[in-house]
Amino acid sequence: MGNSEIKHSLWVAITANDPETVRNICIKYNSLINDPISDDNKTNAVTRAAFLDRPHILAELSALGADLNRAAKSGISALMWAAARGNLESVKFLLNFGADAHQKGPNDLIATDFAVLYGFYNTAHYLYTNGFLPTKSAEEYQEIKKAMQINYVDYPGILMSLQKEIPPDVVPYFTLAPIKREPTLTDPVRDPEETWKDWMNRVIEFQKPPLVERNSLPAALQPQNTFTGKVKILMRLENAPASHPDILIDHEDARKVVPVNTSVIK
Repeated sequence: MGNSEIKHSLWVAITANDPETVRNICIKYNSLINDPISDDNKTNAVTRAAFLDRPHILAELSALGADLNRAAKSGISALMWAAARGNLESVKFLLNFGADAHQKGPNDLIATDFAVLYGFYNTAHYLYTNGFLPTKSAEEYQEIKKAMQINYVDYPGILMSLQKEIPPDVVPYFTLAPIKREPTLTDPVRDPEETWKDWMNRVIEFQKPPLVERNSLPAALQPQNTFTGKVKILMRLENAPASHPDILIDHEDARKVVPVNTSVIK
């Protein structure tokens, strides 16, 4: 097995939250405990586990002697990743097992700064209440956000809430709230007789009978056909001779004279 395949196996084991496989691979290939495991060298085992919030993997790596402060090529440590992703359990583990919360990454940001920068108040609040204060102003976060193309974050709001030590479970959204969309009614069963291209995307107007029962109905009684039939009757009545209000002339075949049953027109 090549080195690239071994790294991939370790990557998959961390992603799958499989501590036993991670331990077996790291015992056999000891250098991978701290070495990069991604093709771009931006991730090692510890940073990958922190990014995915895998505290059990972090515990296994720590027991094997992993350097919890080892940043890969990106310059972002495991604690920074955990804070930036809102992975509170991983933040707690890393702090308890010696990760350096004052370690600086890109733009001289510490872990608390990463939590604020990405709008994760839960990890920012935990770090703040443990004495690790943000090092930037709201304006500086805004400039860094633009350069890193991060979505909207209310930096004045999150910094003010941290200063007042407001609990995470009562603060508002500091990022854009998720959009709640109304469910679209769609027909659960496609009617093989349907020919309307966008029928399945429409709100169903023909509720009786349900579409699941339509296949057993004659074509003339299909809801869409009865509706169309009523429209045709109305159009023909409008064009019928004034002297014969109760007579409908079939223009396709003038020899046919059809009595109109006005009771079906509602």
